[in-house]
Amino acid sequence: MTLNDWLDRIENLHPVKWDLGLERVGEVAKRLSVIKPAPVVFLVAGTNGKGSTCEYLEQFCLVQGSSVGKATSPHLLRFNERIVINGKPATDEEICQAFEAIDQVRGEISLSYFEYSTLAALLVFRDRKVEVAVLEVGLGGRLDAMNIVDPDVSVITQIAMDHESWLGNSLDEIATEKAGVMRTGKSCVVAESTPPDSIRRCAQEKACELFVNGEHFTFTAEMAFCTSVTGEIHHFVAPGQGHLPAPSAASAMQAMVCAGFRLDESDLRKVLQTTRLAGRMQWLAGERHVLLDVAHNPNAACYLKSYLQSQQSPPGRTAIHAVVGMYADKDCESVFSILSDCVDHWHLTGMDDPRAATTVELRACLSARLPAQRGCAVSTYGKVAHAYSSALEATSEDDLVLVFGSFPVVATVLALESVRELQPSEGFSTVGSGTDS
Repeated sequence: MTLNDWLDRIENLHPVKWDLGLERVGEVAKRLSVIKPAPVVFLVAGTNGKGSTCEYLEQFCLVQGSSVGKATSPHLLRFNERIVINGKPATDEEICQAFEAIDQVRGEISLSYFEYSTLAALLVFRDRKVEVAVLEVGLGGRLDAMNIVDPDVSVITQIAMDHESWLGNSLDEIATEKAGVMRTGKSCVVAESTPPDSIRRCAQEKACELFVNGEHFTFTAEMAFCTSVTGEIHHFVAPGQGHLPAPSAASAMQAMVCAGFRLDESDLRKVLQTTRLAGRMQWLAGERHVLLDVAHNPNAACYLKSYLQSQQSPPGRTAIHAVVGMYADKDCESVFSILSDCVDHWHLTGMDDPRAATTVELRACLSARLPAQRGCAVSTYGKVAHAYSSALEATSEDDLVLVFGSFPVVATVLALESVRELQPSEGFSTVGSGTDS
């Protein structure tokens, strides 16, 4: 079978898309011997900043000369993006072989799409004998399939309200689920300077050593420091500004030191200057200024707003046209409220996904949150491609087209832009299933 054949198959094998729990996937993982897929394992949970933290960890490992496997989700254009070895996606053949191996040992155990994906990544990393595995949790932490592994260092990024129906209705409840990635006697790096009380409580119960942003490590463009597991302080002078959120860089830096790596200022500067991540504060080159970001909850919207306000380029920009589509289970009203005073023309779009909010629902959320004095234009479209092309046509060279929301929106725009650069014989897969975390 081809990779697309396998993906179609595993998407329809299990009756429940999100089936949280470790018993089934854990048993298959034991049969495959992938609980410890590499000598050093980082496990990254949180609401926002997981992808950028994983990206920084990968780049820190590469600059150190270590071979590294990185597993993230969801993907934007190709499933292969979920399983990356030394900065390059796994091949179709590798992934198909992994799926076949999983099928051979699972017996009567039913697995979901995400569980297949998780096991495939761990199996590829084991077979490729990577020295470090960087693993992103898909949803929550305690019951997420990726939590079957034996991590050396856990990382908990920023915690915000999201997936409440699965994780809880308060930050403390959600944080408790995220804290499920902690391990007894191991280090856990926390990106927030004021984490919910449940984080410290869970760490104490598990005898897990916490390293908290602002207490044990910090990062700014002017200075940074981190703390080793033995209490030694490492200082860095003028590391510079990265392209991704500073808390992600800081957490990755601290996690590397907790794992026993030694970083110098040259390593730090190089990683900060070169690390970028598709779909996260990503600028597209072309006749129009286009910014992409997968902000789909209030916390991410606040960061996006701060970023927009900090940008002095392009000079003379006169308007922001926002192309946005979101899943119906997101807090769309709050996201619109946060960004309402930044946007001049809203291009609301539906998505080819059963979870997507309709344009009628999006418009109702937007209307409920727009300031009465704000004179914004609002347009609606059934397809992302139509919304994007209309936004491009409606803007001048000094305007900004902002594309944000759930992953399929950004993925579709990336695909449209990729098509323009590909030869006629080339192609790519569409965005697939998985966890929109």
